[in-house]
Amino acid sequence: MVSILLIISAALGVAALLLSLLKFFFPSLAPTGEEISEPGVLVVALLELGLAVIEVVVYIATIVVFLMWLYRSYENLPSFGVRRNTLKYSSGWAVGSFFVPFVSLVIPYRAVKELWNKSVPNSGDLFSDLGPPGFFPLWWAAWLLSNFANQTYLRLSWQNELSTEASALFGIVTSILDIAAAVLAIMVVREIDRQQTESAKLIPGQLVNLGPPPPPFPLPLETSKTAAPQLNSEAAHKSEQT
Repeated sequence: MVSILLIISAALGVAALLLSLLKFFFPSLAPTGEEISEPGVLVVALLELGLAVIEVVVYIATIVVFLMWLYRSYENLPSFGVRRNTLKYSSGWAVGSFFVPFVSLVIPYRAVKELWNKSVPNSGDLFSDLGPPGFFPLWWAAWLLSNFANQTYLRLSWQNELSTEASALFGIVTSILDIAAAVLAIMVVREIDRQQTESAKLIPGQLVNLGPPPPPFPLPLETSKTAAPQLNSEAAHKSEQT
């Protein structure tokens, strides 16, 4: 679900990028604060509004599902033999750190980095911690830059401090950052999922379908020997009656 929502986010970023390019090369189609009378400008304005609504809904859904995935992935670690007292961050703090000002700039990335490191098969046998793939820090940098650029763009747009060309150019930059952050996030999620899948294969399988358990009090050997002829005679007597 996380990957699907991130793919949708990337696709919405591409749509926003194309719309910003259209406004950049054709400024006459860019909506302004004045009353819209031209059909082309009206179409662009409606596309902008609809795209913005969909982006907000998908963004919120992606955040919720991503944090659920992060929490559950952290909860998987003890199953791989990772002791909780060796973890720097708990599953709750890994999620909650996203909502703490200033802390959210560093701790979430460190938590995701630790999650990957502890998900690697037999990582506890190593003398030093492994470093994550190179796209991990790129993802976090793209995520921070994307959020900063979007917030700045919204504030300047609401205050009408940007010209048509500058607004379109700002939209192009934010769309590229959004696409990069979504694509890199997909790579991060799939890499951690791959490592946890490999670690899960090393967990000893539980024996199933072993049949009914033995009786709690087995008969003594002498009793079983004397009981056998009696059972045979009763069975022969029943067969004679039939």
